[in-house]
Amino acid sequence: MAIEPSVVIDRLQTLAPFADEDAARRAWRATLQALRGGLTEDEADWLAIDLGPELAAPLVSAVQPVELTPDVFYRSVARLAGQRQSVAREQAQVVCRALAELLSFSTIGRLRRSVPRLASLFVLPEAPPPPSGPHHLRSEPGADHTLAGGRPGGDRPLYDARRSTDAETPGASAARGHTHSVAASDDPHGDSKLSSSRGLSQERKSASLASVRHPVPQR
Repeated sequence: MAIEPSVVIDRLQTLAPFADEDAARRAWRATLQALRGGLTEDEADWLAIDLGPELAAPLVSAVQPVELTPDVFYRSVARLAGQRQSVAREQAQVVCRALAELLSFSTIGRLRRSVPRLASLFVLPEAPPPPSGPHHLRSEPGADHTLAGGRPGGDRPLYDARRSTDAETPGASAARGHTHSVAASDDPHGDSKLSSSRGLSQERKSASLASVRHPVPQR
């Protein structure tokens, strides 16, 4: 089945920034005319059948047969298109890419055998691999704040843990307990330590053994 010319022109403009449709058509004609120099009559006929009469028009005129190397091919396209060779090179590659996409598999195989030095121009690039799946922004697991996941060696021991306001507010320690609370005292057990005691409990209560009186039993 012949290819619609509008499909070819649309594809060319998608692949390259041609100024307009006429620029894309000029690149198409110049590339096929340069390609014709490396094809026999039979090979050109096979290509024309796939393209259809309108798109195959550049293949009709007879040209001098040449061995198509990449350099010869690009110089011929530049001359036929009236472009600098660097521009003609890019445009010829785009046209060959469109041919590889639109022609039948058998015609592309025959074309690659006809111009082996240009065969790489008619090979479609490989499709990119599909994405492997969602990626996590954090590669390492977050810190476990549960008791089961806790680790020794914390940088702040429990006895030093206090609210930030405790270090800034005078007398804040008194707020942690009532007036006689052990939490409010700098020496909570000082009253009962041997080194600081004022005496035994009886002496502190003025109740020594000498002053204790026992009732004399009646006879």
